[in-house]
Parts: sequence; C-alpha cells; structure tokens
Amino acid sequence: MLSIGYCSKKIDPEFREYIEKSCGLHNVEVIPFENPGTYSLSEAYNIILEQSSNDIVVLCHDDIYFEKPNWGNKILKHFKRNPDYGIIGAAGSKYLPKSGMWWEINTEMFGTVNHEHQGKKWTSKYSESKGSKLDDTVIVDGLFIALNKNNIKRNFNEDVKGFHFYDVDFSFRNFLEGVKIGVFYDVRITHKSIGQTNEEWDKNRISFTERYRDDLPVLLPTEFIRKPLKKNEPLVSLAMPIYNYAKRLNPTLQSVYNQDYTNFEIVIVNDGSDDEYCLLKLDSLKNQDGITVIHKENSGVSDTRNRAVKESKGDYILPLDADDMILDGYLKTGVSIIKNNPKISPVYCDTHHVGEMQGLEKRPEWSKERLLSGPFIVNSSMYSREAYEATEGYNTEMKGWVDYDLWVQMMDAGYEGKRIPKGLFIYFHHESEGKGSVSTEARNNMQELYKTILDRHKNRILK
Repeated sequence: MLSIGYCSKKIDPEFREYIEKSCGLHNVEVIPFENPGTYSLSEAYNIILEQSSNDIVVLCHDDIYFEKPNWGNKILKHFKRNPDYGIIGAAGSKYLPKSGMWWEINTEMFGTVNHEHQGKKWTSKYSESKGSKLDDTVIVDGLFIALNKNNIKRNFNEDVKGFHFYDVDFSFRNFLEGVKIGVFYDVRITHKSIGQTNEEWDKNRISFTERYRDDLPVLLPTEFIRKPLKKNEPLVSLAMPIYNYAKRLNPTLQSVYNQDYTNFEIVIVNDGSDDEYCLLKLDSLKNQDGITVIHKENSGVSDTRNRAVKESKGDYILPLDADDMILDGYLKTGVSIIKNNPKISPVYCDTHHVGEMQGLEKRPEWSKERLLSGPFIVNSSMYSREAYEATEGYNTEMKGWVDYDLWVQMMDAGYEGKRIPKGLFIYFHHESEGKGSVSTEARNNMQELYKTILDRHKNRILK
C-alpha cells in the first residue's frame, strides 16, 4: 500500500483527513510530523521514512491540494508499471547546470503544477502531458515526492540544513547512484504558494554546487517521437544552423515532430558553438531518429545554411532556425504546392511573432515587382533542391538579408514564389536581437544590402 508523510509547524487535523480521503485508498498510512523548527526537512523526512511501514512513500508539502481524487492509486500504478523507478514527482528537469538552478533552461523542465496565491490562480506548464507515462529527469521538485524505498540508494542528506534544496540534493545524489527519476502528468497538484527563493536557499545551493562540482552539468536526452511514416511522401530536409543559442531547441524540434507530414530529416549544423549547454544538447541528439548533427568551425550563418543543404538528402528544403517553430500543415502544404508546379520556389506563409514582439504578420502575395521592392518572404520558406542548385546558394559575403538574396536568385533562374495564406511559421524574438545580431546588422544596413542584391540581380540578368 501507500505511506504519506508531511512536515508541518503545527499539525492541522483537517489537512491530515483531506490527504487520507483524497488519495482514494483504504488503509493508507498517514504520518504527520510536527516540526516547529527543531529539525531540518532532510532530518524530518528521514524520520518519516524510518517510521513508514510501506515500500511506496509520498512526501509532500502541507499547503497543497489535488485537482482530482484517487491520486494515490495513480501513484501506485506508476511504480507497478515502472518497477525500476526510485523517485517520481510532479515537476523536474532533465538539465542540472553548474549553478544548481534547475530552471535555468526552462525548455528542459518537465511536468505541470498549479499555483494559488492571494486569490489568484495560474498554471506552470513546463511540458506537454504524456498521460500515464513518465518523463525521465535528473531531479524532481520537493512539492511532492513519491519514492520506492527498495530502489533508492540514499536517504535525504542531513548536511542540507533548513528547508531548502533538500529535494535537489536527494534527487541528484540518487541519480548519481543510478536511480531512475521521473515526472508524472496524471496527478495535478495545486500549490498554495509562489515558491520563492531566499538567503537560506541560496546558501544551500552554493553548498550543493561545491559538493557536486565534479558531476555537473548533467543533461538527459529528450526523446522526440516520429509519427508512423506514410507511403509515397518525398523527403523534406530541414536545414538548421545553430550557434550557441540552444535554449529553445526543444520546442523547435518538437514542432517538426508534431507535423502530420512524416518523411523528414533534420540536419543541424553547429557553427563552432562554445556554449556549454548548446554542446551538451547537440550531443544528446546523436541517437535521435530523424536528426543528423554536424560540427564545423565558425564561418557564419550563410555558409552554415549552405552546408546543411548540401549534407541533406531531401528533394525539398525548409530552412528552420533553432529558436523558431512551424505549425502543423506547413510541410504537407509546401510539398503539395511544389509537386503540382515544379517552377514554384519558395513557398512561404504568414508569420506569428512571439517573444519580445507579438502578433500575426500577413505576408504579401508574390510578384516580381514586389520582390524587387524589398524583402517580405520569411527565411523559413520551402524550396526545391532543383531551385537551390539553380542559384549560387546563400551569399557568404553578405551580413544579413541572405534569404532575400536567395529568393531573388531563384526568381532570376525562372522560379516563382507562392504564399500560403496561413500563419504556419512562428518567429521567436529574443534578447540577443538589438545587441549585434545578424538581423540587427541587416536593419542597420538596409540600403547597402538592398543595393548589393539589386546590383547582383542586374548582373545576372545581363549574363
């Protein structure tokens, strides 16, 4: 059966009764531990573990409630279906950096927790639900920890004083011993608190990072599930350059795997990144179905895109930066348009802007006159390999607008663009824009870039 323990300054009989009834199990063992500050939370939880008579033990805060009853049965089922797991929780992370702040890369956080504070309610949804499945993590949050005493290797570390960072230390020290840790999705918990850090938390964090400095950072791979391959679909290659910024790579890749169009490959070319998390992330993708990672010395985005296209095998190419996303239907619609008329390239769509800039941008319809008046087609636009090979590729000498230059080259080679009147592309604006990024350079040198492209266009026409 199940044992449930919690630590409280003063035992509330109503909460004890609520925990017992809401779990939905008969003969459940509830162990309230009254602690007005005499013990650290690590010490209190170790005492509860020693007193518990069941193998499966839940340790939770005393300021929570559950969205639905019968949560105890679901916890028991998780351990029954996954007998090799030692610790599971409502939220956690696949990444633990040297700083010890497990939320440093929020796209590596998993699980969902509701919050309620001062009359307001909100949801921290770190990842999409996997239903009754578990997501492997490095650590879990202490709001709610369920464990199998037979599988854990270490109890709570009593060197961790007070009431903070006990959960990270407990999870990670077991993880290092080979204990499987995961996050569940089918038990929704509301925390009646914001969950803020304080001076004690930071002191314990620093002690933790010193204690485990030789073991950090750690990153578990994220598994992206490809939908079953459909017959007779031509291969689409997503050409993805990356340089250091990998914080949004998870949602970018997931947006591709979410597509109904199933015959794709993702070719990621690392342009000499030296960011620690970025390199860990790329290494974690080496066994992922559908992804090829290529490393090279830094040479700029144009050369990197050209390399991604040349290393790819698809008849159709869709450039996609590592912080942007596509919505379902983009691959399927783009392929259909070019298949029906091979002289169409590129196929583009309207754009959802997110991040520092918000809103839907509707793109103009394609025409030669409109194209020569300035850029309006998104960089993530599909084109055929045949159209690419009819050009000189992305211009490695230009600082910005290289996609616009490519579209003009395709026009000069006899191709026409085609707009999909839907917002199927999501462009993410982040903090690096406005601080020396390529897009900022392009904005600052628009007239010079425009003249360069038109001069090249005229020279090609004369030839």
